[in-house]
Amino acid sequence: MSKYLVAIDAGHGMCTPGKRSVKLSSDLYVNGVLVRKKGEIIKENEWNRAISEYLAKALTRCRIGYMYTADMTGKTDVPLATRSYRANKAGADILISNHYNAAGTATVWQTKVKGLLVLRTKNCSSKSITLGKLAVKHLAADIDYEYNYGLMRDVDMSGFTLAILRQTNMPAILIEYGFMDYEKEAKLMLNPSHQEKCAEAVCKAICEYFGIKYILPNIKEENKTLYVKIKEDINMHSRPDFTKESTIGIVTAGGVYTVIEEVKRSDTNMYRLKSGVYITASPKYVETFKK
Repeated sequence: MSKYLVAIDAGHGMCTPGKRSVKLSSDLYVNGVLVRKKGEIIKENEWNRAISEYLAKALTRCRIGYMYTADMTGKTDVPLATRSYRANKAGADILISNHYNAAGTATVWQTKVKGLLVLRTKNCSSKSITLGKLAVKHLAADIDYEYNYGLMRDVDMSGFTLAILRQTNMPAILIEYGFMDYEKEAKLMLNPSHQEKCAEAVCKAICEYFGIKYILPNIKEENKTLYVKIKEDINMHSRPDFTKESTIGIVTAGGVYTVIEEVKRSDTNMYRLKSGVYITASPKYVETFKK
């Protein structure tokens, strides 16, 4: 179990106006598979959700807890105030907001602006600055960026402070992993290996920030069975929601159960146990381990 909790913010949603790439000038293939046709666009949320999920996986492997602030189905665009409230209420130790940038309206490809940009808000804590510098350090080391803006203040880039950074109580940074209107970088948005590589770099930064060991991905470890130990009495549910109607009993503290799957939700995820019931996946109430 980890004593740390990371709030992962999957940036703009699928419905956010304008948050999309320029229309592709040719068919886009990833590992020989056609993933987007010429003339189609890539929505920023497709990147935001994917890297957020890879980051959650990496954090879990490194024994660090996480929570999502956004709707990970992409169906709704959760207001920034709600996202901040969720992170604050959960008592998250840090927040990482994942994004993909654009120099303009993304109607035509541009060739001048590109690369990595990490933002922290005006008058932020020294801890936010430390976290931001570590993110820049590991992303720059692991990703072949053509240009690196480094860590900058939000107000210096946009002229105003960013709500997700301003309204959260914990150290927080926003990462722009590339530009959607720079064609070379836009084509990386749907590449799983690039998504995972960026997520692993951020995970390294988080581990260094907390002063814990970064655990390399291990196929054998990933294939081990996941178990959950109940830390205190919690409700069990007949379906993956926390409503009163779905509550069918209590799972008592001290019990150990086999996890079949983790169900992603817009707030707190849930585990489906081997018995078929669902319980919360919050590290506050359960401890996971593999063997």
